[in-house]
Amino acid sequence: MRTPSLLSSIVVVLGCATSPEITAWRMAREADTPAAYRDYTTRYPSSDHAEEARERLAVSEQARVRKASSVADSVGILKTNRDPKTVAIVSDLAFQAAQADNSIESQYQFLEHFGDHRGAPAVRARLEALELERAVQDAAPSRLEFFLYRYPGSANEPRARALLAEKSYLQLKERGSQLGYKAFLARFPDSPRAPEVRGWIRSAAPRPGTPDVQAALDQAVGRSRSLQRHTCALALSAAVKASAAPPDALRRQLHELEQEAAPTTLPDACAAAGLRARPRHEGTLAEALEALAPLEALREEQLAMLEVYGQREELAVAAATSSTALADDLETAELSEEVLGSGPLGNVDVGAEKGSQSAKKAFERFQAVQAVIRRDRDAVRRMVGEGEVLHRALVSYVIGCVDAR
Repeated sequence: MRTPSLLSSIVVVLGCATSPEITAWRMAREADTPAAYRDYTTRYPSSDHAEEARERLAVSEQARVRKASSVADSVGILKTNRDPKTVAIVSDLAFQAAQADNSIESQYQFLEHFGDHRGAPAVRARLEALELERAVQDAAPSRLEFFLYRYPGSANEPRARALLAEKSYLQLKERGSQLGYKAFLARFPDSPRAPEVRGWIRSAAPRPGTPDVQAALDQAVGRSRSLQRHTCALALSAAVKASAAPPDALRRQLHELEQEAAPTTLPDACAAAGLRARPRHEGTLAEALEALAPLEALREEQLAMLEVYGQREELAVAAATSSTALADDLETAELSEEVLGSGPLGNVDVGAEKGSQSAKKAFERFQAVQAVIRRDRDAVRRMVGEGEVLHRALVSYVIGCVDAR
C-alpha cells in the first residue's frame, strides 16, 4: 500500500522541479521573439525544448533582419547579432536603405557601420552630392565653407569655391564694411568681384605702432568659441586631405562641428591647432581683432543679463500663479463662511478687505512686474540680436585674414 504513495510523491516532486522550465518555454512561445528564445536557451541550454528554441530563434532573427527598412534598423540588428550570414544580409539592406534615403545623417551612419561594404564608394559619392546640393541651396556662405572643409581636392571644389565667393560678395554688399571688403580680397583675390570690391575701399591713415597681431589672435581664439570652431575645422580638413584611407570619421566630425555655431567641446585632433595671419593682411586682422574684443565682452554681459531676466520672469510667473490659486481658495472659504455665518473668516467688518481681494491684488501686481520684466528682456534680446549680427561679421572678417598655423 505504501508503493503508490511513494510513486505519487516522486511524480509530484519531479513535476515541481521541471515547472519553471515548462513555464519559461510557454512564455517564450507566447512572446515569440528573438529575445524570448535567446533568454530561454541561455537559462535552459540542455532542456528538451532547447533545440526547438534555437531553431525558432534563427527563424525569428531572419524575419526581423529582413524587416529592416532603414539604416538605423540595420545598425540596431548589427549591434545584437554578429553572425556572418546575418551581417551580410543586414549590410545589403542598409545599402539599399541608404540609397533610397536623402538624409545626410543616414549616409554617415551607413559609412560608420558598413564602411567596408562594396557599396560604400557609391554612398560616399551620394553623400558628397547631397551635401553640395544643401550648401548650394542655402543663402548663407557657411555651408559651402564647411563643404570645402570636408572635401578638399574634390572635383566639386572649383564650383563650390566660386559659389562661396559669390555668396560672400552678396553678404558683404549687404553689410557694407571696410573691414569686410579687405577680408574678402584676402580670401578671394582672383574672384571676378575683386576689382569692384577694391573700388569700395577708402584710403585710411596708417595705424601707429606695430601691434603683436599673433598674440592678439591667440587671445581671440582662446576666448571665442566661433574662432575655435574655425580653427578646428581647418585642422580636420587638413587631416582629411592627408588621409590615405577614406576619411569618413573625419568628415562626420566636420559635419557635427557645422551643426554647432559655438561648440563647447572639440575633437581631440583640434587640441594643437592654431591660426596665423595671412601675409600682407596683418593690418586688417589687427583692426578686426581690436573691434572683436570689446564686442565679445559686451556680448557675454548681455547674454548673462538675458539669463537673469529669464530667471526673474520664472519667479514672477510662479508668484502670480500662487496668488491666483490662493485667491480662489480664499474666495471659496469666505463664501462658505458667509453661508454658514461662522468661522475665523466670518463676521468681518463692513469695508474691511477680504483675503481673497488682497490675493487678487497681489496677482495683478505680479502680472505688472512680469510685463516689465518681459519688456526689459525683449529689449536686451534685441541688443543681443544686433550684436550677434556684428559679431558674426567680425568673426567672418577675421577668418578671411587667417590660415591654419
